[in-house]
Amino acid sequence: MEKIESKVTKYNQVKIDLIKIFQCIDCCSEDEKEIYQDIALNYSKQLKSIKESIEKIYGVEISSCCSFSNK
Repeated sequence: MEKIESKVTKYNQVKIDLIKIFQCIDCCSEDEKEIYQDIALNYSKQLKSIKESIEKIYGVEISSCCSFSNK
């Protein structure tokens, strides 16, 4: 059980970091926006990968509520 808790903790931390990046996008200069958008895209992809890994390995479903899309 310790392993799944570790993975979920990692998932939650990436999600928190992604929210902080979105906040930076809202308040940064136009010159910085593209950089933060690229970072957000990479974090979003990582978040999706971690979520899929947890669901596949442990057979659980993580709620998509408030999840971020890489569309």
